[in-house]
Amino acid sequence: MVPKRYMMMSILLLVVWIAFYTSLGRNGDNHMHKVNSWITTGTKLEDSSPCTENLAWLEPYKFSYPIRYVSRNIIAVQTPNKSRSSITVLDQPLFASFTTVDLKQSSEISNNECLPPLTLEVSRTKVPPVDASNIIFGLQTTIARLRDTVKHLARWLPHTGARLFAIVIENEENPADEVEMVDLERKFHALGMNVTIMHPVRRIDSFAQRYFSLVSVMYRARNEKTQWICCIDDDTFFPSMYDLQAMLAKYDTSEPLYLGSLSEDWWAVQHYGLMGFGGAGIFLSLPMASVIYDNRNECSENLRTTAGDITVMDCIYRFSTVKLTHIPGLHQIDMHGDLSGFYESGREMLSLHHWKEGSATGFKLEMEKMHLIADLCDSCFLQRWQFSNDVIVTNGFSISAFPNGHLFQPKNLISDSAGVEKINLDAVEYTWNDNINVLHSVAPTRDKLDESIKTSYRLLDSMHINENSSGVRQVYFREGKQKSYYTKREIDTVIVLNWLQDNEKFSSDFRPG
Repeated sequence: MVPKRYMMMSILLLVVWIAFYTSLGRNGDNHMHKVNSWITTGTKLEDSSPCTENLAWLEPYKFSYPIRYVSRNIIAVQTPNKSRSSITVLDQPLFASFTTVDLKQSSEISNNECLPPLTLEVSRTKVPPVDASNIIFGLQTTIARLRDTVKHLARWLPHTGARLFAIVIENEENPADEVEMVDLERKFHALGMNVTIMHPVRRIDSFAQRYFSLVSVMYRARNEKTQWICCIDDDTFFPSMYDLQAMLAKYDTSEPLYLGSLSEDWWAVQHYGLMGFGGAGIFLSLPMASVIYDNRNECSENLRTTAGDITVMDCIYRFSTVKLTHIPGLHQIDMHGDLSGFYESGREMLSLHHWKEGSATGFKLEMEKMHLIADLCDSCFLQRWQFSNDVIVTNGFSISAFPNGHLFQPKNLISDSAGVEKINLDAVEYTWNDNINVLHSVAPTRDKLDESIKTSYRLLDSMHINENSSGVRQVYFREGKQKSYYTKREIDTVIVLNWLQDNEKFSSDFRPG
């Protein structure tokens, strides 16, 4: 017979075992409970009302239904003389509650707690094309990469008066096809871009020599309006030509000027020099370009590296006393891996780089979709708003929820979670893979946040809405996760923001109930 004490011990172990596995099941739903709670905790729902939406437009996405869904209409209002803040804190929630949607059952949904349109202040709305006829841009690439770049250049170059010269090859062994070059140039022109596509100045030119020769090509093409020539890469992106011109206007172009940005990686700065890194954009005033042009042969034939931007620096430092004027808003982006912390930083973004597929960072972004919101409110792209339910919108990139109350709240809000360590949103979240020194560039930084602290919904798509294409719809998405073998997979989540300017009406997709 088994002694009584062993029997009691066995029963106790059995109880502990059952409790442990039961808790696994509960904990699997605990995260979802927290994510749901940030929608309603501390929010003011007295203005909510029933509404219906027709979601037939979601069908092409082929989501795994059912999904959790919520949307909000936003009206962008231009506030005169309002500068863009790193983050704007609002004493109201972004959403009321999620709705479970299954398009297999119905494309029409009803929600009992829809909030009225949200008004957000922005610096500018519907900015007409900026006159950038004082700038000539130049890049060198392959004909294939240039063809893929059309949709990206179309976001900032058309109808500005700026010119762009593109030196192209098929590959290092073969020249680009002449017919293809002509056809591609016509495509640029049809889209309102003044682009000239050309073969290398010399067939034998190396990568660095082709890049360096752009300075002479652009300088020879100058006219009475030209003040700046700018070397870029095929994945250099200028989010706001208005902001770029405002920055350039601060400088006296009658002086020799060398404007650019250092790499974010201090090792690269130490290794290559205090130079303008090419992907961020290198701006040369005409007097500066003249120095390079006059010494082009000497500089081109005495290369110390295979990098064209280094050759530009070497030529300037060798034949003038001019030094780099560092522009922090121009970004080389020499980090690798997950760059969400950088894009969610609220920092000034005069240029972006290394976001294209196949880039050195390995962090592909669909910039043409992200940047579409700029059609409505220009520099509101990547602008941040913090809401009372611990949610941050980084416009065009992500929506982040902090369900445990890690965000500082204004003093007039009661529901500020006590005893929870708060996040310094002025510091950049260190999400990238590299262990690099960014003290001179991206700092201050903070540690990467665990998913238990921060839940991220990334931009999936954006499109114009309404017949006159005046509004922008953004679709943010998070794939449901399976936390463990013992828990069910979470369902996917779709969050939609419908943006319009003041005095415009929303489409019939969304209407009061």
